[in-house]
Amino acid sequence: MVTEPSHGQPEPLDALECQARGHYAAGRYQVAIELFDEVLTRLDVDLDPVHPRVLAIRNDLARACRYAGRFDRALSLYRQILNLLLVRSGPDHPDSLRFRSRIANTYYAAGRYPEAIWLFQDILTKRAAALGLDHPDTLRSRSSLANSYCAVGSYQRAIDLHEETLAARNRVLGPSHERTVASQTRLAEARQAAMAGEAGQTG
Repeated sequence: MVTEPSHGQPEPLDALECQARGHYAAGRYQVAIELFDEVLTRLDVDLDPVHPRVLAIRNDLARACRYAGRFDRALSLYRQILNLLLVRSGPDHPDSLRFRSRIANTYYAAGRYPEAIWLFQDILTKRAAALGLDHPDTLRSRSSLANSYCAVGSYQRAIDLHEETLAARNRVLGPSHERTVASQTRLAEARQAAMAGEAGQTG
């Protein structure tokens, strides 16, 4: 999709990018994907692949693909970014771990739970070692791992992880913080799923 104004010249990149973000915000993911693709193609001509703007557009394109259900394309784009970051910053840099987490989230969204579990566990281990057990990124990884275990029916593992996350968020953020409340909700859901599973086995 090449967007051109009435005088026949290509749309300025800033305008295209703004349009893409607007369509994404409105949930029109396919249109956003086409526009982000055009922006990325034009940026790739003039800028280095690790230029911040190129990385940002590739990330936005990957995110739009994920929400559109185009998981293979999203994974490919996230891996491209990760490979660049691994060369520049190494495997344990926060930026590298952030994009590994986005890959894991895409596995989860695609229903590829074993792959999500393996990756979330590895990210959790690295973040806990580098950032500490109570760092927000570590807690987010623990919560994501718990959600993945719940998705495959490993309810007790999910409950244990949600309890750890909830205790840490209560301690660090307080009981009324939105992330603490989210942990309470996730823990309750995991416990309910476990009870339903037990009832199904005995019914």
